[in-house]
Amino acid sequence: MDWVTEHLQLIIAVAGAIAWWLNQRKQGAEDAAESPEEQIFQDPELAENTRRIREEIQRKIEQRRRGITLAPPLGQAEPAESPPVMREVVLRPPLTPLPSRAARAHLDAQRTAEILEQQASLAEQLRQAQEMNAATLRRRQFETEVASKEEAAAVAVRSALGDDLRNPAALRRAFILREVLGPPLGLRHETR
Repeated sequence: MDWVTEHLQLIIAVAGAIAWWLNQRKQGAEDAAESPEEQIFQDPELAENTRRIREEIQRKIEQRRRGITLAPPLGQAEPAESPPVMREVVLRPPLTPLPSRAARAHLDAQRTAEILEQQASLAEQLRQAQEMNAATLRRRQFETEVASKEEAAAVAVRSALGDDLRNPAALRRAFILREVLGPPLGLRHETR
């Protein structure tokens, strides 16, 4: 038990790491279950319809990329004028120049300051945890000492009372004191 109280922060860190790992596994399992490629359909007809729709969408995407105009689906009249082919234009962000040596040094100094601040915060938390452990140990020692003193006093009282009841003169004295200091005979209630 002392080991646990002495290494409380280590135990908390390990528990946090395990919780994070389990959370990541759970999210990965949810992501895998949500992907449409891995959906399992109970109805084979629904699965076949879904597969055909996906194939048709993929085919149309490929045709548009190549610039091929599509024939209208059956049952629809062909439009009078075909719409212009839209081509996708990709805009690339302008290249950013590499930061200067002074800027890199400033960023490194800023990162170092953040790390040092975080370490100082962790050191303060460690100091507080150690103070709490020390206070807990002092409290436990105090409670143990008080309990042992109370137990010793109770044993002493029991042994003194036992000695008094074994002695006929002390027993006579106890009965007389009860009669004198106790309630009067007229006020005593007998329960039968």
